[in-house]
Amino acid sequence: MNIEFLKNLSNADGIASNEKEVRQAILAELEELPYEKQTDGLGSLIFSKKGQSPKSIMICGHMDEVGFMVRSISNLGLIHLMVVGGVKPIAQHLQKIRITTFDGKKISGVINGEYRDGKTENLYCDIGATTAQEVAELGIEVGNMACYATEFEEFAVKDIYAGKAFDDRLACFVMGELMKRFANAELPLTVHFANTSSEEVGIRGAKTAVQAVNPDIVFVIDVATFSTEFVRDHTNQRQIGQGPILTHFDRTLAPNLEMIHYVKETAQSQNIPLQLDMFNSGGTDGGEAHKVNEGKPTVVTILPVRYGHCAYSIVNIRDVQQMIDLYESLIKNFTEETYHRMVDFI
Repeated sequence: MNIEFLKNLSNADGIASNEKEVRQAILAELEELPYEKQTDGLGSLIFSKKGQSPKSIMICGHMDEVGFMVRSISNLGLIHLMVVGGVKPIAQHLQKIRITTFDGKKISGVINGEYRDGKTENLYCDIGATTAQEVAELGIEVGNMACYATEFEEFAVKDIYAGKAFDDRLACFVMGELMKRFANAELPLTVHFANTSSEEVGIRGAKTAVQAVNPDIVFVIDVATFSTEFVRDHTNQRQIGQGPILTHFDRTLAPNLEMIHYVKETAQSQNIPLQLDMFNSGGTDGGEAHKVNEGKPTVVTILPVRYGHCAYSIVNIRDVQQMIDLYESLIKNFTEETYHRMVDFI
């Protein structure tokens, strides 16, 4: 694994429909590999490699992170913001962020607001200016993207890394590392790796990416956190260091049961631990991907992290390695017979 690649993905800024830096980081690492590449109309970046069978599968994960957008600039020199995606209210206070101007300049500031009854109101960024003119002279305009100024780092505990945007740059990293493994391999069927746009604002890029390449089967990679770090028993199936997660249900998708079985069987054959979970709320790219055209059998796999939709997340890199190993086996062993097992309902 190239941790420098993960660092570049995490440090890149990219909210929904503004993922240029993420695409650049992905292309810098993978562009020379022998894959066909294309984008959909929303900016999703898709790599494809033809296999022996005309059937195809898509692996997808989203590029965008939660963040902010400049909404207005007051005469006091304060930059008022709109939340883009589900940023935790408590994470909207006294954090360093960076605004990206339309010409790519980075302006640092501190985010703050008024916290009432679990909600943040009057959200703004303070760059130290005292007038709107000072702000304008720096090139800051309505519509500029703002993201946490978190820098990726390795923690002292073995295998532990922290950074921003692990939701869902970890998936982009997994797909990139898989592409390296399969670069010179003969695949049993065509594989598409889709780095999708705009998941955090309504699962948009997954739909258009699936429409663009029309795969037969869809695998989704995303991340999840548990509600508290004080519980480490059977009720918490999102623990870092305990392996990837296989989800059986979420608000947007009841996954294909045969695909659930296939993931379990593959993990067991490779001695890869799986945490088994389901979600009462939330959704992933699978929520829209599975509804395209005639319907796409879909399953969702998850990487556990601590803390999400905020300035920092923590990941155990062993979980990431195991996810890469899992997908290597899922892809290598996926045949037309496997496909029919998932779609032959009568």
